[in-house]
Amino acid sequence: MQDYYKVIPMTENIYHIFEPGDVGSSLIIGKDKAMLIDTGFGFANIRPVVESLTDLPLTVVNTHGHTDHTGANCFFDRVWMNPMDQESYEDYQIHQKPLIAARFEGIRKAAGKKNVWPDDFDRMAWYEADTKEFCWLSDGQMFDLGGGHQIETIFIPGHTVGSTMFFDWKSHILFPGDNLDYSLWMHFDMSASLTTYKKELGQLDKYPIEGILPAHKKRLLSTWLLKRMPEALEHLSLEKSRRFFHPRTGQPGFLYKEPLNGESPDGIDTIYITYQSDKM
Repeated sequence: MQDYYKVIPMTENIYHIFEPGDVGSSLIIGKDKAMLIDTGFGFANIRPVVESLTDLPLTVVNTHGHTDHTGANCFFDRVWMNPMDQESYEDYQIHQKPLIAARFEGIRKAAGKKNVWPDDFDRMAWYEADTKEFCWLSDGQMFDLGGGHQIETIFIPGHTVGSTMFFDWKSHILFPGDNLDYSLWMHFDMSASLTTYKKELGQLDKYPIEGILPAHKKRLLSTWLLKRMPEALEHLSLEKSRRFFHPRTGQPGFLYKEPLNGESPDGIDTIYITYQSDKM
């Protein structure tokens, strides 16, 4: 599966393992241990790719329970996750996996492209694949990778109520999963309210963050977004939004677009926020 994944070096001993479904899993290699943040869709086995980069004992964690971040959990003995996202994980296992496969198949066929999964992909086995054992994270939990290299767990309800960010105290990089990016999806039934998210986002002020690596980006983002996202949330209103329907499930919500007018040092011109009107 080495050719299926694209390994992108970020900084020294940090790799983003990106797959054709446009999601990445982040590998941090310490002195004595390594950490894998998220596992991707699981259409292929990510474990040999990780083992080609390090032979150190590995801790696997999930930023939240959606299948594009937990699908390859089945290839590892145990995975850490926020217990608040167990319900979201189970919903995706039971209801969302068939929709995900059908959506990918339809999009790729319409575009005249081959499927997003490898040729030997076993769809039924993928439907049935599950996490062997969950260990439950606690807020502020520290993982020591050796030599004082600490990774801190930060609970910030947002994209899902159990969304978790990880801060690397050595590289000063924040790994937010889907919970901080120029595109923020907050319209799920198991998303937190915008008010809660904005309030909880404020706790990031105490961290010396120097870069942000969201799961769906292939590069580090600047810390500028930490200041600009709360401002976008302040500007958001129903009057400035339009109706929005999730492209896979059809779930209704609203979409707000915040134009950035060339302000962003990341070269991105809009912040997109989807949400439900009863969770403002």
